[in-house]
Amino acid sequence: MSTVRVVLYPKAEDYTQEALAKIDINIGPVGAAYRGIREELLRIAKGGKIFSSIYIEGLYGSGKTLVLRKLVYDLVSGPEKSEFEKVIPIYFFLGVMDFNLLDGLEGYVGDVKAYINGEIPHKSNIIGKREDWKVRMPAIEMIEEIIKNIKGKYKDDGQKQVLGFFEVLRELNKKGYYPLVIFDEFERVIYTGDGLRSRVGMDSFALFATRYLELTRGHIYSGIFTITTTKSIDELVKLAEEEKRPHISEVFERLGIKNASEFPMIRPHIVYDRKYVLKWISSDLKILANKYGLPLCEELLDLISTVLPTPRAIVQINTRLGEILPEKKPDVITLTDFYKLIESRIAELLERLKKERIDGRYLIAPRARWPDRFMKLLSSGHFVIKSTRYEEIAKTLEISTSDTRKDRQKVSNIAQILAELGLFEAVGAGEYRLNPIILAYGLEINRLPDGSEAKLDEVINKIKSAIKEKREKRRKYREREKKEEEQGQVEG
Repeated sequence: MSTVRVVLYPKAEDYTQEALAKIDINIGPVGAAYRGIREELLRIAKGGKIFSSIYIEGLYGSGKTLVLRKLVYDLVSGPEKSEFEKVIPIYFFLGVMDFNLLDGLEGYVGDVKAYINGEIPHKSNIIGKREDWKVRMPAIEMIEEIIKNIKGKYKDDGQKQVLGFFEVLRELNKKGYYPLVIFDEFERVIYTGDGLRSRVGMDSFALFATRYLELTRGHIYSGIFTITTTKSIDELVKLAEEEKRPHISEVFERLGIKNASEFPMIRPHIVYDRKYVLKWISSDLKILANKYGLPLCEELLDLISTVLPTPRAIVQINTRLGEILPEKKPDVITLTDFYKLIESRIAELLERLKKERIDGRYLIAPRARWPDRFMKLLSSGHFVIKSTRYEEIAKTLEISTSDTRKDRQKVSNIAQILAELGLFEAVGAGEYRLNPIILAYGLEINRLPDGSEAKLDEVINKIKSAIKEKREKRRKYREREKKEEEQGQVEG
């Protein structure tokens, strides 16, 4: 398979215009999503349909943002850009703005106009060549004028922010344009609350939630509405409720509801024209790796597909390989090759752990053998510990004897200890694999697929908590033994 000479980036927001032009998006689940959404856009642009609602769900690093950025680039600057001249992209990264939709639109339009005029370089949500955006300048100036005319009656009121935003979209329809509205990172509004920064933003979101059914059915404007999220909306709102996040309580109060089950955006009759859940399996990741000249061995592909099943992991392997072996990649990248990519970070983690204390005691006891055993396992390619390989692992750890049964028991005990410490995790009878947070940290990926942080401090805190719990269990066990011994002496 031919390889593509284009720079890969860990985050889709970092892709340059040149990279977006060259990248092959037709791989795995992102390819299916790209083709489906583009098909909907073409139907609307050609008058075969007036509205489409698109839902994209996927873990962090699964390619949601890349699909949309590539899509916008192609409709603005791609070979068939003339087909989409009446489509106006409106791209919101919800984690970096308050949910004031009219103000957000005004800021976006101002940035687009400044980009067209050469006053600023492109931003992550302004995608496409400057000269191609000039074709849409009449629509951009039109939006600017509409906002100017209605801003007075909609200013500083959350509900009016939503109504004003909808009015602008309808006015664009009257002039023959079709807005492509993209709400990227919706979990940053509903789950983390990053996108709800003020009273106005809270009010705006509450009204938006009540109008969501109308929005997804195309009753508000003609065009395309696209939303991306890491988990389903009902999961996100339930998680926010369970974790008692303050913003969700305020939203519930504004909506006059008592719990997540009443949230208006999860009504069973809300449906989407297209729904994509981006899940990467081993074969998808293999195609992606081969496309970019990364001959990963089957065991490494299996590891990535079970521990960090996203393109971001492949991108990071490519990046780290370029840093460590810049001149020539191995014919096949084995697990031991892979270990070299993360070795320095794992060593840094263990060095830091040696300095940490819990209740005045060092985290790693002077005679503790688990750090050396942990490093030996990884350096030998044992990122997964299976019962079928216990004898081989015993030799790796230099604990093998002539008694196979005892060797297997020793390996089992060591694996259990490493799992208790949070370095490995149990995944089945006699099977353990490297904890995803350790692998993510080793590859310099700051977030796990579920969105939780994988920075050094977070990794250390998890290990500290595990060791503290282990010590507490040991202390209680000893106290119980002592009490039983004393009780036995009294009875005797």
